[in-house]
Amino acid sequence: MDTEKLLYFATSITSSVVNALPKKSRSINTILLVKLDEIGDMIYTFHCIEALAEQYPDAEITVLCKPMNSALVAQTGVVKTIVNDIVDLQKKYDLQVDFRGNWSTFKKALFGGCRYYYDRGSIRLRNKFDSGQVHELYTNQDTIKDLFPEDYTWIKPKLHPTTEDVQNVERLLVDHDLKHYIVMHCGAREEIRRWPVERFAELISMLYQTYDLKTILIGAPNEVELVDSVCKLTSHAFSFAGKTNLMELGVLMRKSRLFVGNESGPLHFAVIEQKPLVALFGPGVKDVFYPLYPNQKVIHHVTDASTEVQKKESIMKITVNEVFETIQSLGF
Repeated sequence: MDTEKLLYFATSITSSVVNALPKKSRSINTILLVKLDEIGDMIYTFHCIEALAEQYPDAEITVLCKPMNSALVAQTGVVKTIVNDIVDLQKKYDLQVDFRGNWSTFKKALFGGCRYYYDRGSIRLRNKFDSGQVHELYTNQDTIKDLFPEDYTWIKPKLHPTTEDVQNVERLLVDHDLKHYIVMHCGAREEIRRWPVERFAELISMLYQTYDLKTILIGAPNEVELVDSVCKLTSHAFSFAGKTNLMELGVLMRKSRLFVGNESGPLHFAVIEQKPLVALFGPGVKDVFYPLYPNQKVIHHVTDASTEVQKKESIMKITVNEVFETIQSLGF
């Protein structure tokens, strides 16, 4: 059994025992939510954070997350404390939810005195022996569903940009004389998940020639060089890499006509903004991070791959014409 599966097994057993113990008090005044994951994963937790705040309006909510996600957590408007290191947590919480924890957060639940403990591991183990993995949004939702009435209506995650976020994006668009545009993201954490820059450039030119729309290429500061390599191959793209924060990125998506990009954090901003999009998937499990809405398409050539070369073949099988035709199928 690998380390992650062992952790899931341990948290599953612990949550069952903790929640079955007699309670001196059933009130929940302090909540700890753990999500030590990447940007895309965090996005699919927003609706859960807001639902818990609605269910327990008097409770103080603390979130333990990676530093990159602090601004995203803050934008929900319902979290009192955000920490990036477990040593900064107070000693005891009435309720702890490990949406994605580790052995340290497991020990916090086991020895920290929480009265209720809910964990991702229980859901993942159940799904493994049931229908298989489901979308991350539903895994997070199922983790806490026992805290809600059976007829509770779950909403999809959404962003809450500030007026300043909107104004900053509008200034950028005016500076580049852009009213109608496409957004693309050519980056990804792993190279085997990146569609070739030459194909992005060819697609950008095709879309400009067909629809007279230029493309904004987005990316983190460490992706500026990658984005520039695409811009050198086409005169129909602008680089916004490193020019927006995460919330401004959401606004940029909201105002766009279309998104095309690899499986990475920015894709999920476009998803929850319900934008028409084409998602380019490399190696990986089906469904877990697929888009959620009918106007959003996935191109994913799933392969049984063991070596890095074989895994790279998955993204390389996606052709420019395939992406272009998929965009046209959206009625674009």
